[in-house]
Amino acid sequence: MSRSISGFTGGRWCRTTSRGGSSQYGQASGHVPDYGNDQFTDSRKHIYNPQTERPSTTVEAKEECDRPIAGPLIFESIGGEPSLPVRPGFGTLGTPIQLRTNHFPLHLDLEKTIYRYHVEITDPEIPKGRQRRQFFFILFNEVDECRSRKDRVVTDHAETLITAGKLELGVSDTKEYRLKYHEEGKLPRESSKASRVIITLTGLVPIPELLRYLDSVPGDSSDLENRLMTVQALNVIVDATPNENPKVCQACRNVYSEFPRNSNPNTMDDYKKTDLSCGLIGVRSYYSSVRTSTGRDLLNLHGQCKPFYPELNLHELMRAFSPNLDDPYTLEKFISKLRVRFRYLKDVKGEVIESVKTVYGFSHKREAVRDEIGAAKSDPQGNAIWRGNAEQHYGSSESIQFQSLKYPGRLTVAEYFQKEHGIVLEHPGTMVVNFGSDTNPVWIPAELGIVEPDQPYRGKLNDGQTSNMLAIAARGPAENARRLVGAGTQVIGIYANNPILSEFGISIDTKMIVVPARILQPPTLLYANRKTIIPRNASWNLAGGTRFYQPKDLKNWSYVLCGQSKFLSVHRTALCNQIKACGLGNSEPFPFDGYQTTLGKGDDDTTDEALQEVLQRAKADGVKFLFVILESFSKPIHARLKYFADIKIGIQHTTLVSNEYIAQCKKGHGDDYFASVMQKVNVKVGGINHILDKKGDPLDFFARSSTMLVGLDVTHPATKNMVKPPSVVGLVASLDENFTTWLETTKLQEGRKEMVDDIGELMGKRLQAYGEKHQRYPQNIIIYRDGVSEGQFKTVLTEEVSAIEAKCKEKYTRKKFKMPKVVVIICGKRHHTRFFPTKEKDADEKHNCNPKSGTVVDRGVSSEKYYDFFIQPHAALNGTAIPCHCTVIRDDINIGPDVLHKVTHNLSYLYGRATKAVSLCTPAYYADIMCERGNKYLQKYLNKQWPPETHFDFNNSPWVEHVHRE
Repeated sequence: MSRSISGFTGGRWCRTTSRGGSSQYGQASGHVPDYGNDQFTDSRKHIYNPQTERPSTTVEAKEECDRPIAGPLIFESIGGEPSLPVRPGFGTLGTPIQLRTNHFPLHLDLEKTIYRYHVEITDPEIPKGRQRRQFFFILFNEVDECRSRKDRVVTDHAETLITAGKLELGVSDTKEYRLKYHEEGKLPRESSKASRVIITLTGLVPIPELLRYLDSVPGDSSDLENRLMTVQALNVIVDATPNENPKVCQACRNVYSEFPRNSNPNTMDDYKKTDLSCGLIGVRSYYSSVRTSTGRDLLNLHGQCKPFYPELNLHELMRAFSPNLDDPYTLEKFISKLRVRFRYLKDVKGEVIESVKTVYGFSHKREAVRDEIGAAKSDPQGNAIWRGNAEQHYGSSESIQFQSLKYPGRLTVAEYFQKEHGIVLEHPGTMVVNFGSDTNPVWIPAELGIVEPDQPYRGKLNDGQTSNMLAIAARGPAENARRLVGAGTQVIGIYANNPILSEFGISIDTKMIVVPARILQPPTLLYANRKTIIPRNASWNLAGGTRFYQPKDLKNWSYVLCGQSKFLSVHRTALCNQIKACGLGNSEPFPFDGYQTTLGKGDDDTTDEALQEVLQRAKADGVKFLFVILESFSKPIHARLKYFADIKIGIQHTTLVSNEYIAQCKKGHGDDYFASVMQKVNVKVGGINHILDKKGDPLDFFARSSTMLVGLDVTHPATKNMVKPPSVVGLVASLDENFTTWLETTKLQEGRKEMVDDIGELMGKRLQAYGEKHQRYPQNIIIYRDGVSEGQFKTVLTEEVSAIEAKCKEKYTRKKFKMPKVVVIICGKRHHTRFFPTKEKDADEKHNCNPKSGTVVDRGVSSEKYYDFFIQPHAALNGTAIPCHCTVIRDDINIGPDVLHKVTHNLSYLYGRATKAVSLCTPAYYADIMCERGNKYLQKYLNKQWPPETHFDFNNSPWVEHVHRE
């Protein structure tokens, strides 16, 4: 079934701030005047370090040499795997400019010989993570072959050693060791078992082969596998410097931070500039990765902001997360597995003993484990299985009792600490924390511990925290560039005479490279009566009575007021005026006074009952379109509205926020606000807001030659409450020659699976709809696939594209049609490349001096052989613009670079609900919206308080695929 796609509000009025505000467990922190600022912040609008530097002449010469060789070539198939297209040349359209990019030249010494070793740890195996890192620290300090070489041995802390010299492991180049695990600063326990460690030489790191590959012609497919292996080894070497720096911690893979220590762990005063609220802080971090490009190696360095737990008293952290401590279930998950430092113990001399323990949880009432029908479970020996560790759930220091071996009778935790350590607790009524296990609990009051530094938060941020994180992270390109070449290079270790890099013959420049770029002109847009508009700065407005290209009458519409939201007669009049002005008819709401309902808090049952009742009532009254008016935006309520309106009841709708339109009406911008709403409404009811003037546009060829555009994406909802939640598939396909009518699908599939299971069947339905509309199938199918990494390119071809081809063969053969030509373009913004203007005239002064909209880069930093490019069709409203990275992995049409760049750029102006170009070309953008819609349908279900180890059950899910038939 076809259904219109909802997205973000755009138009003449645009709200640029992020939705934030209060969170579930406390208010978002009030921002201090210089919130998120540091020594690199400068409020002036300017570009970073304007100089006369130019792109590398060596690289340019190599690219010019490759140009006549490149053509419709493909790498030869390796081991039966599909091949990828080679770059057919470089683009020339547009105004030429030069940009800096966050890549630093990396130089290799061919005289150095680098070795690679495999490390196997078994019996017992050491789990990955902090313990594995500590075990490699033990290995480096206790194994002579590693200890004697110091800076010449590095590791990925998983299973690989890289050395700048051969280890003396004997004739067979393998050696076995026995090592006992122990925590840092402690001796191993006598009862602990030594792990079996085997180190084996696997070969040389082929640096010369990598450089030969980078200097080879595009059609040469040699050493492809060696390239990936060599780049991995170089990353291990580069990462060794921050890994060995005690002031630097690893936030996640390839991301490093210099954690800010707290001078007074009893308060958050030191974290005022970076407080995310609810017990978290934002810490500036730096991502680094070795990349290959034409004729050279580069180090990609990118600034990020990551959430961390503050170095803070544990009791204060708990109160920061939940001021009233009234949701112990969620609070327990928040502090679970945190490492906490204690200093209440003393030795026989009276000296303080510092210890670090890991949070297990709170107290839980001891009870039998039961199955689905309520029967008590037992082990194979017939013994009942119990869980819990106390007489009550979430007990406090003054309520949890235990039998002490030293003192007679049963004591509370508070009494024990007073007797044994002379400590009178300030907060005995606070939940006591278990630092042991279920079977052997160790009760310690939270107020006695300090959360250890360097602990990243792995969960999902709430709305307020996300807003605060954006305030810290969203900085202009000049500030980000200064921070990269300042703090970033120091954290990663890019400086002269770095001892580790020197041992491996590696040096990294401290200046970013400059690359050639071009600025494409925007397309011409058509509205009603063939009125033309040429956008400026990727934006335009509907002034002067501009009407939609193909408006659709809005009939049988009404509105519903939720809670304290207001919709006065002046607002209703403004809305009706814009319905008429935009060409959607002249009808008034029916019923005229709309509907009223009272919602609960968030996505609770009260909200569900209220939404379901009012939507059913409106539908029973014959309402076809409903404006749902909220007092302020709420993500949980919005998600439940989408679920009931789309899935359960089937009524078209859109959301208005009364606080927003009231404020805009007071400023005299009410018409602008409601005009932007009309863009969404017209598309939802089947209208077309605008099209591209295809005269002289490359899209005209594809329109005339019967082309279907496809957008495909897969996302993976995050939840800590369920094991392996499902993945959400979003698919859209164009049905008309203007590429403005789309058929969509959103559905669930197996969790953490990126490839779409039944893509053949999904595409078959799209082809069938296209055939019914045009009496033929498309001659060209251009797929924009979002969300896959470089390592998955060939998997897309073998699994998804092969399934699509098989379905095409089935349908086209039956009709005796010629098989279509297929183009597959991987596109996405989850990468770490950024660009910075080098001249004031090439910067977008209105938008933080970012590169101008229409910027495209396919030289200097692009792939050495693959057909890829970076394109920024939009104007970034905040922070530093993120370009879209596109890679062609299949090209039956042999699209030249100028045509492909122009088509991808112009498609970004076809997003139906905004008077702005979007950052991701429209097919992929719509597919992403479909995935987000699927996430909303499941949001409440996934975030329930499920028992531990609960797996997602498709049979019991409130939604799997399809929407209401109406």
